[in-house]
Amino acid sequence: MDAIKAEDLVQQVLCNGNNALGELLKADVIAISSPMVFGLDDIIKNEIENLNEEDGGHDKLAVVLETTGGYVEVVQRIVGVFRKYYSTVEFIIPNYAYSAGTVLAMSGDEIHMNYYSVLGPIDPQFQTEGGRSVPGMGYIAKYNEIVRSINSVEDDKIGSVRAEMSFLLKKFDPAHLFHIEQAIKHSQELVEQWLPRDKFKNWTKTDSGKKVTEKYKLERARRIAKVLGDAEHWHSHGRGIPMVELESDKIGLKVNDFGASADLSANITHYHGLFSDTMQTSNTTAAIHTRQRMRRII
Repeated sequence: MDAIKAEDLVQQVLCNGNNALGELLKADVIAISSPMVFGLDDIIKNEIENLNEEDGGHDKLAVVLETTGGYVEVVQRIVGVFRKYYSTVEFIIPNYAYSAGTVLAMSGDEIHMNYYSVLGPIDPQFQTEGGRSVPGMGYIAKYNEIVRSINSVEDDKIGSVRAEMSFLLKKFDPAHLFHIEQAIKHSQELVEQWLPRDKFKNWTKTDSGKKVTEKYKLERARRIAKVLGDAEHWHSHGRGIPMVELESDKIGLKVNDFGASADLSANITHYHGLFSDTMQTSNTTAAIHTRQRMRRII
């Protein structure tokens, strides 16, 4: 008889955790811990197709998501895959989902968080000449700050901001600015499209009893998209927005507190914790997991 490998035991326990969470939610479960980079959409497509080739699948998908963000084009393709195979998609955020990850979560029918979970501002990234991904929000905020500094100076004292003008010309690429601005606009448009279509689809009355019309849903979606995409307000790509702030009057996004359910909280914590530990011990920085297997990405 072949010796049992420790890695095989870990993978079995991880699959058991996936199945247990799936049974509780009556859903297929996929865990994603990865930046939203090109190629991730292809891998997720393959794994979701493999899940749906099995008998006994569900019409509902639960996505355990942890990401620093990335490219909204990747997010759009992932959402297309999810909605091809599932009529209901819910997102679980045990820790964080920033930037493009926030946009992805906004495509869900439900978002599950607890007191520790955070989403982030809509902050699309761009690649530098060296291939490094850089958050765009700080880039835009700094550009606007320098422009305001230059514009505030009287014409006869323009020499006093010569250094700022030199920095502006050397460091800021109009093409990058245009790309970032368009990516933010695209992200906001997706949020405005997805929230009324999916998360708000069964929303009929406000907490005060007011009837919720399609116009009201669209207005709420636009407000959420605008606030989350406001570079001047958030400044930082890594600015975490907790559940209590998301549900405030300023943003107005309702989320489900999975911490209120002992069983659900325990299952999410167990599965996500084991998934994270497995990645760390195997020196894996990005991976996805389904009941079938763990797929290393980076």
